[in-house]
Amino acid sequence: MRRIAFKQLLLLMIVSMCFAANVDAKKKATGTKIPANLHGEARENYIAALKGDANAQLVLGYCYQEGKGAPKDQGKAIYWYQKAADRGNVIAQFNMGDIFDQGKGVPQDFGRAAFWYLKAAEQGDALAQCCVGNCYFNGQGFKQDDVQAAYWFRKSAMQGNAVGQRCLGICYDEGKGVPQNSRTAIEWYEKAAVQGDHVAQFNLGRSYANGEGVRKDIKKAAEWFGLAIENNPSYLEELKEAAKNGDKDAKKILKELRR
Repeated sequence: MRRIAFKQLLLLMIVSMCFAANVDAKKKATGTKIPANLHGEARENYIAALKGDANAQLVLGYCYQEGKGAPKDQGKAIYWYQKAADRGNVIAQFNMGDIFDQGKGVPQDFGRAAFWYLKAAEQGDALAQCCVGNCYFNGQGFKQDDVQAAYWFRKSAMQGNAVGQRCLGICYDEGKGVPQNSRTAIEWYEKAAVQGDHVAQFNLGRSYANGEGVRKDIKKAAEWFGLAIENNPSYLEELKEAAKNGDKDAKKILKELRR
């Protein structure tokens, strides 16, 4: 029998190893079992999520959080959101902030909430920017700082976010982080109010009722209060309580609302 030269033997070994590696890789890819209790989008995104696709990880986290195509499991939702957030997915970062902010499946932790909100805010997410502003405004997760609060509210407001616009209006209304300016407050309240923000609508009603930043106008006050009440009926009770306590303007507004 002819001897196999050392170089030939080495070549055969390399080919054999490559073949074995390819077989193992194929087995690994095809051998990953998708859990039987996953359906729809959860099932479709499972393999991609395992491979590190941030969007797939986000979808899988959502499926577990909402119980859509997967058993409702907040622990697994957080696991997949964390994976996606670590890869820079802005929605997952916001979701992680909200989870720690509200204590959804984890102990409430304003510091960690602020950390994740800031990650998303720095990527330009308008709602996250508003949340960062709120963290600074209330001193939750960050040291209380009205200037920083107004800075982040403005970033959110400039992108058209109604809550950011309303919060910036409050900053101008109360002179927090910016010079007090009722007229500018009105401008931001109006931007938020026309988008349906009921707090901004209520604040506009109050401004017209008191003549703050605008000429006093009970009819316009009633219009804005009416819209606010449609979105949040509890405001009607506030007006009734004010009227009961002798507020003449509140009585006039209630009269307008009955017309």
